[in-house]
Amino acid sequence: MSIATTTHDDKGLSGPSIEEGFRKARRHSGHVRRLKFLLPLAAVVITIGLIAATFLRSIVPDNISLDAASIENGMIVMTNPGMSGRNSDGIRYSLKADRALLPAANPDDSTVLLENVIATVPVEDNVTAVVDAARTLYDRATEKLTINDPFTIELSNGMHADFTSAEIDIKAGTLSSDTPVSVTAPQASVVAENVNIIDNGQKIRFGGGVHVTLSPSALARTGQ
Repeated sequence: MSIATTTHDDKGLSGPSIEEGFRKARRHSGHVRRLKFLLPLAAVVITIGLIAATFLRSIVPDNISLDAASIENGMIVMTNPGMSGRNSDGIRYSLKADRALLPAANPDDSTVLLENVIATVPVEDNVTAVVDAARTLYDRATEKLTINDPFTIELSNGMHADFTSAEIDIKAGTLSSDTPVSVTAPQASVVAENVNIIDNGQKIRFGGGVHVTLSPSALARTGQ
């Protein structure tokens, strides 16, 4: 598992700046080690994408019965859809929404819109995460989940993440966001202009004016 931050420095590396470059590299490496606590957040994002995809496949079968839903403004509307279950460790997860919508003229259309989504997923021992999103769009053909509105992820260990938007590729196990993201936790905080998660949550890369703030306790645990 790894975390990377992308920064830009226009200075050359001749003369004394070489030693300064080494010092910066050591400091950066230390920061990355201290930021490994963010990896569970990356795993949460990928997991919620998988759960959402499973959920949407179950509520939108290929031959949907129009009698099971109402029609409003040309859209099939299913109210209060949801699902729950347990993972391999017996820890419960759930996903629910106020409404699920798809085109009435073509119910086999590949896109499904979910409104006011709340999902609870296990992260690790005694830690769960709650994802709150106003609107998500799932494309059944490409298996991509697009969230164009701000959404939050709250972990029971005190970590909180604010995303402006994101696209989750279920098959590839990736998340990409070209909009600002911020993460706060008891030991540190990160603010960046973009973020990419790859390898099913094993790697997370922040980019574009990354700002990292570490608490004294985090510095003490890993050393200066």
